[in-house]
Amino acid sequence: MKTHKRKAFAITAGVKSALWIASLLASMSATPVIGQTSLPLAFDSLGPTVQSLTTDTGRAIHFVDDGNEDGLPVVFTGGLGTSVRVIRLLDFLETMRRDLKLRFITVERNGFGQTEFDDSLTMTDYVSDVETVLSHLQIDRFALFGISGGGPYTAKIAERHAGRILSVHMAATSPAIGNPQRCSNGRSSPYAEMLRYPMRFFGFPENSPLHRIKGFQDTAYDEAARAHNLRGQSAELAPLLHELTLYCTEPAMDSGHITAPVYVYLGLQDDVLSSVNPDDWYSAYSNADVTVRTYPDGGHDVQYRHLDQILLDISGQGDQILVCENGQQRMIDPSEANRTAASLGLCAWQN
Repeated sequence: MKTHKRKAFAITAGVKSALWIASLLASMSATPVIGQTSLPLAFDSLGPTVQSLTTDTGRAIHFVDDGNEDGLPVVFTGGLGTSVRVIRLLDFLETMRRDLKLRFITVERNGFGQTEFDDSLTMTDYVSDVETVLSHLQIDRFALFGISGGGPYTAKIAERHAGRILSVHMAATSPAIGNPQRCSNGRSSPYAEMLRYPMRFFGFPENSPLHRIKGFQDTAYDEAARAHNLRGQSAELAPLLHELTLYCTEPAMDSGHITAPVYVYLGLQDDVLSSVNPDDWYSAYSNADVTVRTYPDGGHDVQYRHLDQILLDISGQGDQILVCENGQQRMIDPSEANRTAASLGLCAWQN
């Protein structure tokens, strides 16, 4: 009898539960959802789409074209050993970028991400790839933005296309391509182990202000994994060693004919660039109007921490500096910056 009663109770409870769920669903279906909710007319973006072109020799060029086609074109080159989608690390200011009507174009380098490795290619070949993409997109004039290990590539583009450049922006990088200290000695390179672990290759120090950006560090890990494992190459070191060698073996640049404005962003606590003297940039671009922005407490992450200022500089507002003072954001004359207690950049950095 007890067993029977328990079964009856279970059945009764099951019926009640089903009735309750049915009642809940009925009440939900009766709610005028469309009248209370703004339904989307399009999908949200998951980031830029990687496009491709094929050269006359059959080699694939992968690139991203991110932004309104009527915007100011910016050729962006990411840091050492990064894929074409490293541009996603700039997405925390995507709204600002679009409001400033900036169109970012980036071209993947030899051996990273989706691009097959060819040990015969040089920086000049990369510049040719950029030219192919710009021709395909029918872009004539453009700005340049290079960060860290992408700086030398940016300099090569500037050297070859001085007459087409609107401005040059160099962040956390060096004006000199030939730097034997960055040359790798075969498999003993410290990068050999780092490549196997994306969290080591692209990890930012705990005190970096970038940790204030939700999801930034994880996106950086994803980028490292994509750059060195996407095609099943399993962290093959050859492309990175090749890139490091190019920094040392590429011929010295002739930049005397570059007259476009040049903006430089240097963290004075940057251990990677400890040997770089800010004055070196004036010598490197002797006929250009060079603005060197130095950040006393900045490390090798200034390209992201001060991306807001970089975007404003690219958009043509480089005669002023963005600051946050008493919760208010405003643009001030550079001469004021040393006389105010305001912090640099958007107020979001203070939150």
